Amino acid sequence: ASVEGPDKLQDDLMPLLDQILEQCPKPIAKADMPLQMLVSNLDYDDHLGRVCIGRIVSGSLKIGQEIGIKYGENGALRTTKISKLYEFNNNGRREIGEMLAGDICAFTGSDKDVVIGDTVVDPKDPRPLPPIEVQEPTVELEFGPNTSPLANKDTLTKWVTSAHIKSRLEKECLTNLALRFSPDGNENFKVKGRGTLQLGILLENMRREGFEMMVGAPQVLTRRVEGTKTLEEPWEEAIIECPDEYQNDVMEEMLRVGGELQNMGDGSMKGLTQLIFHIPTKMLIGMQGKLMQMSRGQAMLSAQFLRWGTYKSGQFKAREQGSISNSADGEANHFSLGKMGKFGGFFVEHGTPVYPGMVVGISNKAENIEVNIAKGKGSDNMRNKQKETAESGSPVIRMGIDEYLGWMDTDEKLEVTPGALRLVKANSKALSAR
Repeated sequence: ASVEGPDKLQDDLMPLLDQILEQCPKPIAKADMPLQMLVSNLDYDDHLGRVCIGRIVSGSLKIGQEIGIKYGENGALRTTKISKLYEFNNNGRREIGEMLAGDICAFTGSDKDVVIGDTVVDPKDPRPLPPIEVQEPTVELEFGPNTSPLANKDTLTKWVTSAHIKSRLEKECLTNLALRFSPDGNENFKVKGRGTLQLGILLENMRREGFEMMVGAPQVLTRRVEGTKTLEEPWEEAIIECPDEYQNDVMEEMLRVGGELQNMGDGSMKGLTQLIFHIPTKMLIGMQGKLMQMSRGQAMLSAQFLRWGTYKSGQFKAREQGSISNSADGEANHFSLGKMGKFGGFFVEHGTPVYPGMVVGISNKAENIEVNIAKGKGSDNMRNKQKETAESGSPVIRMGIDEYLGWMDTDEKLEVTPGALRLVKANSKALSAR
């Protein structure tokens, strides 16, 4: 890090930490006032239950102390006792007997229904702070058990049933208050969150824990204005920073999908331009990938919820290129990959297991096409096999969960396993056969 420019970088983050100490104001501590602590985050412990995290504005906390919890001025007062009290030390927590005004701490013992925005108060003199407003969900995904022919074949898989998925989602909702989920029949669940990034992080965490599941394409939520027929959808403020030479391309793409340019100016460094747009959330799904492609990986996009705005009607096309789906069981091979390379790029490589309906690549054209990527060519000698390997086609297209969520269409599902990610047509007979 450095505060003097990229030419004077140090090997550690001390310049950044020094700036934080110098520039950020110290907390205003009111040790002689009644207890106030705004719950700003939550954690969960399998043995101790919900863990409340926040900074003590006034007063102090001790183990065994009786406290009140209240949401805003009009909220009901609930009382409880602190069973465990923690301070933050390096990257972890350690138990402590008392914390004072100005300290950031965590404690257990609170009732189950405590939420972000609650104030920990003195039950004899409750003075709640203005609550934090948690942003409502804007995007929905369908979660369900993996029903593909390759389900439960990954050696790292631990959890596969609908009951396991439900239990994990319930646990997530205890600490992630922006997340909602509800049953959707046929062992599936509708999971709502604040954008594909939040839902993608949840999927990645579950995947690393050993879960397998099938996920539908992102759907942007809408709402009707109470008492009217007006339909609204979420809008976001998108801030894009890109090299000057790609400014026109980026601007043209954002305007094409309905973005409204608010401001254009210099970026954080010389040679960069910053563009600010207001745009419907549905038009931002997959936009990061498009901008990265047109700027050779140099454009950066960040977005945050802006408002609920008037719904923009019209057919929204998630992508401009069609998909290449497979038509038979087997394994992808050099011969087919080389022969089919003229149709587009592929997610699979030689030896990758495939099944009917599995999306194996991206078409060069807007239309979807179907191929038999498992069809091989009989090679009667080593020379033919070596030639077949040399003509095996373009490099494999690698995508993570975020990229798949941004690229997949509404008629597709994402098969998430601890090892592999596979895209499949939702109407594939291979799925319904299980």
